[in-house]
Amino acid sequence: MKARNVRFFLVPLLCLFFCCNFCFPYTIDTYPNPNSGYSAKKIPLVFVFINYTNEQSHLTDLFILNKKLMTTSPFGEFLKGIVVYKIDISQEEEKIFFKKTQNFPYVSVRTDFLEDIASDVNGAYKLVIINSLGSLSCAELSLVDKISLVIVGRNRYKNEEDFARGFMHELGHSFGLRDECSSCKQGQAGFPNCASNEKEAERWWGRQVTERGRVGYFRGCCGRKDYVRPTIASLMNDPNKAKDFGPVNEKYLRDSITNFLASQ
Repeated sequence: MKARNVRFFLVPLLCLFFCCNFCFPYTIDTYPNPNSGYSAKKIPLVFVFINYTNEQSHLTDLFILNKKLMTTSPFGEFLKGIVVYKIDISQEEEKIFFKKTQNFPYVSVRTDFLEDIASDVNGAYKLVIINSLGSLSCAELSLVDKISLVIVGRNRYKNEEDFARGFMHELGHSFGLRDECSSCKQGQAGFPNCASNEKEAERWWGRQVTERGRVGYFRGCCGRKDYVRPTIASLMNDPNKAKDFGPVNEKYLRDSITNFLASQ
């Protein structure tokens, strides 16, 4: 549920871990989407599963998350441009590539591991770490064209639907959306979905306010009761109750993804 606008994941590890880039081999493969097709540019979502006891368990979870991705607007509109990858690593590799830290997001990832993934997928990507034993979910507040980290603690969710919605919430952060809750930890207001006041909100989404009466100026966002959000509920506010991102967030995501895929 947390997002920080910092590049937290490029924390180098010391000692022998830098002596060898490929101490352990790992595999990265595309995960087949039935509606996928050709697109000149790609947005890679790279999944890695840690603390899983068997392959079938993480394949089941990947199926759940991929299905949610394909059926959530506007991501489902870009199945030719969004490519899902799955990395298979051993328990030994888990210990080498990922380390717990004392600071947010409480994990660091080996820099050479991140660089190697960028080489494999030919550019920026979102690294989605699904931790079977974890109870924390968080993500870097980022943009579509930047490498960023998404962490999903599988153990915190009561059922598959909560798990899938929690993943979409964190993915929203990695594309630039802020928390829309008033009781969460305080963060900075910012475009597109958390305005510091109503006048600013009117500039950002005023044209959408008449859209079926759903979009308006609602108090409470980024942990501040005086900030303004565009809808009463969305996946960026309460993913346990909301089913979608809401009109304002969907337009932002759609525009961002379209512009990126169309760029040279």
